Amino acid sequence: MNTRRWISAGIIALLLGTRVSASALDLTQFQSFLEHREDSSSVTTAPKTPEWKPILPLSPQPRQLQRGTEMPDLNEDADASFKNNQLVTLGPKTGARKGDSLSLPAETRIPEGLRPILSDRQTPRQGVSLTGSTGGLLVPSPGVLEPGKTAVAVHAVPFDLYDVTEHKYADASYFDTSVKLVYGLADGFELGVDKTFSNQDRFNIPEPLFVNMKYQVPGNITVGGSFCGGSQSAYNSVWVAAGVPVIWVGVGGNFGPRNFRFSYNGWETLSVAKYGGYNYKYSSAEGYADPVWFMVGGSIPMSNYTNFMYDFNGDKFSLGIRLNYQKVAYIDFSYVSDGDYESLPGAISHIRHNNFVFGGSIVY
Repeated sequence: MNTRRWISAGIIALLLGTRVSASALDLTQFQSFLEHREDSSSVTTAPKTPEWKPILPLSPQPRQLQRGTEMPDLNEDADASFKNNQLVTLGPKTGARKGDSLSLPAETRIPEGLRPILSDRQTPRQGVSLTGSTGGLLVPSPGVLEPGKTAVAVHAVPFDLYDVTEHKYADASYFDTSVKLVYGLADGFELGVDKTFSNQDRFNIPEPLFVNMKYQVPGNITVGGSFCGGSQSAYNSVWVAAGVPVIWVGVGGNFGPRNFRFSYNGWETLSVAKYGGYNYKYSSAEGYADPVWFMVGGSIPMSNYTNFMYDFNGDKFSLGIRLNYQKVAYIDFSYVSDGDYESLPGAISHIRHNNFVFGGSIVY
């Protein structure tokens, strides 16, 4: 009886131990592993998409800039950028010079007709003005003639001739012939002379010789002047101007002769100035040229062979066309407005210029 009891107790103890050990077994890791296997088997792996990269005309071996290295010098018209610490350029050119690989291709550069807007400021290819210097028609420009270059110009300036009683002489076609010679003496320095010849012989109207010069200092600022040679029968002028070939502005002054005074017993010779207007006081019969004047001018390319010119010399303005052939030969056709000298009585000023000027110049 006792033996059976011990056997039964042992069987019960064995069953209880098995139950306890079964309840203590942790199957969570095995269960999560089975779930992961089941999920991964039901999902198909998508093909790997290659990373998109833009196709750029990179150089064969783009340079890697190291820390502390300096940026390379680029041309003014360069088109380059840095991507992922690498210099990206437009690629090398066959037979190009050093640095040209950073330049814009020819089809994307500034059109030839507009290049003078941003370049050719010091020595632009221009004709010669009536004032005896390179520039527009009535005023000089800040640009100077290239060193060693010579320019010769001739302009015809028609006018009407009046006597002291305001009677117009119509027996001949009167015109002045203005002749200019300009030379590029040195880098940034231009020197020239001009002389006007008239075909009228009724009055002794002096036409002096002028010496003209202009110098462009660093910074595209130009100073210049026109000085009367011989007796002081005309005003001297000095000026300063700045700008680009399509537009420039300047200011200047006149000095020299004393004030003109009219007398019925005989009059003094009227002294004129190249720039600015004229002031005449009828109450005192006294006149003088503007001591200070303002000028503006420009030449706008319309084609490779045609430029539109405009300028104002402090008294008159002009609008015209300048034709050129290979930047060597120039032909000018311009309209010129009336000024203060055209409003003076015939007893003071016998000459009244007409409104059209034509001529030309050669630069070689």
